[in-house]
Amino acid sequence: MGLLKQVPSEQDIIPDVEITTDPNTGQKVVYLTIEQVLARTLANSPEIRVVSFDPSIAKQDITKAASEFDITAFGDLNFENEDNPRNSIYQSGQSDERTLETGIKQKSITGSEWTLSYALTRSWDDLSGRSLSTRYEPILGFQLRQPLLRDAWQEVTLAGVDVAKMNYQIALLGFRQKAEDIATGVISAYWNHYQARHNVEIYQGLLERTLETLEKVQARQEIDATEVHIKQTEASMKAREAVLLQSRKQVIDAQDVLTRLMADPQLNVLNEFNIVPASAPTHETEELELSELLEIAMRKNPVVQQARIEIKIADINIRVAKNQDMPRLDLIGSARAQGLAGGPENAQERLTRGDYVSYGVGLSLEYPIGNRQREAELIQRRIERRKAVAVLQNVADQAAQLVKERARRIKTNYEEIMVQREAVEAASIHLQVLGDAEDIRERLTPEFLLLKLQTQESLANAQAAEVRAIVDFNIALAELAQTLGTVLELHQVESSLPTVSGNSVISQ
Repeated sequence: MGLLKQVPSEQDIIPDVEITTDPNTGQKVVYLTIEQVLARTLANSPEIRVVSFDPSIAKQDITKAASEFDITAFGDLNFENEDNPRNSIYQSGQSDERTLETGIKQKSITGSEWTLSYALTRSWDDLSGRSLSTRYEPILGFQLRQPLLRDAWQEVTLAGVDVAKMNYQIALLGFRQKAEDIATGVISAYWNHYQARHNVEIYQGLLERTLETLEKVQARQEIDATEVHIKQTEASMKAREAVLLQSRKQVIDAQDVLTRLMADPQLNVLNEFNIVPASAPTHETEELELSELLEIAMRKNPVVQQARIEIKIADINIRVAKNQDMPRLDLIGSARAQGLAGGPENAQERLTRGDYVSYGVGLSLEYPIGNRQREAELIQRRIERRKAVAVLQNVADQAAQLVKERARRIKTNYEEIMVQREAVEAASIHLQVLGDAEDIRERLTPEFLLLKLQTQESLANAQAAEVRAIVDFNIALAELAQTLGTVLELHQVESSLPTVSGNSVISQ
């Protein structure tokens, strides 16, 4: 059961909500605006928390790729002692050599690799013809290897860094997509909860009107109300009690869905409380131009953006594969300064003066015969790009279809609100007319009683349909924004984000 209790964060990210007690029922009540619900969801959602790590992980891949160009320091320390049988006066029998070498090396963004090293060697041998039996030889050397074809120049050497940066952008888009999906889900859950609570109020009113009708029928039992009238009214009352019971259950179900999405440590499914929506749904919308909506979706939809980046990654991979299909031609250069003396100071002095300087330059060529592996790699990368283009076309078509469908849904829901509002007004007038007629009627007939009960139910159904149309309209607005990739730009989300981002919850 402890898994059902959300773990609070180390810092107080979102202030606690105020929980009041209903004096009539004794139940705990929480009034929440949609901005408060969104802020608590964005701060606490475990689904958002899971994907929030992905950009940070991907960002480290950029550092790892760039670390290829870091300078590396190296060093060696060797001691070698030999004792060999002599077969010539020109051959030493005993010798020892001590070498200390240190230096740095680096790969540059042009693909070149350079090494700068300093080595000091102390040698001794028993060769009789040598002028210095013990000698010190310092060497300062520099080597450079610059590829000219394969592995050459920035567009190839920086490919790993570029791909890592694009993967980081994909991770950010994935994080944003999850945040927008969760925000859309919690907006829908909020308005569904709003609808469920209003349905309870509507059907509670219907039941109360039915009870009033039953009392009037029972009062006329001695006048003109028969047992048929009474039982007919009682049957309607019981049927409406059942509808009210189902409506109350739907409120609890909708509240559990909203509570789960919020994942709030203070409000969890183990606590007994009633969430009361404190925000009113909107009834208006701006004129929707389909061409503008499609342009926004192609530009901001996270899935479309991810597919575009995948094509860019495929282009980089093709460029690298083309480069790897080329022969290897490297320019190699080296320079060396050295000294030689019987003592380390004299040897170092000669090195410093540059008495002995050598250099060399050359070309190294490697031409693969057959080269099937790299040719296959290039073909594979080209196929991958065609696949990425097909994926982009597919997700773009799906996004466009959803934009058109949800834009039509918004328009239909808006028109339905107007129709249902007129239906409520007509049903209210009809019921009022029947109530006025009932007071002046001389005799209660089954037909009049049935008409009154049906009109009461028609009014309740029209009221519920109006609330449903309003809720569907607000949910459709959020779902269209989800397809466009602009959920985080909705007024409710923009109003709640400062509370979250100000506490460093959403920092990506």
